[in-house]
Amino acid sequence: MSKPKLALMVGAMIVLGLPAVSASAADMQIPPAAKADREAAACGPCGCLHVTWNRHRVLESTYGLAFDPRNFDQTEPYYYYGPMRAYPTFWCEVGSTQ
Repeated sequence: MSKPKLALMVGAMIVLGLPAVSASAADMQIPPAAKADREAAACGPCGCLHVTWNRHRVLESTYGLAFDPRNFDQTEPYYYYGPMRAYPTFWCEVGSTQ
């Protein structure tokens, strides 16, 4: 048997075998998330701990491709905004009853 035919047969077996595997995974029971238990564990003497995600761009700098360290005192950096990044802010809600 030639290699292209063998590769075609193996590819067909993989493609035909994938739906059987995903169907059995879809039938599995997922336990419900215990949200109340997680929130109760996060509550302390000062209240419940919460997190807020602040997303903004990172300010980065570069000297560019024409940077020459011999005249470093005359070169000014170029500032630009980089990729988006998420920063967490933690805070407590005092006096919450849950």
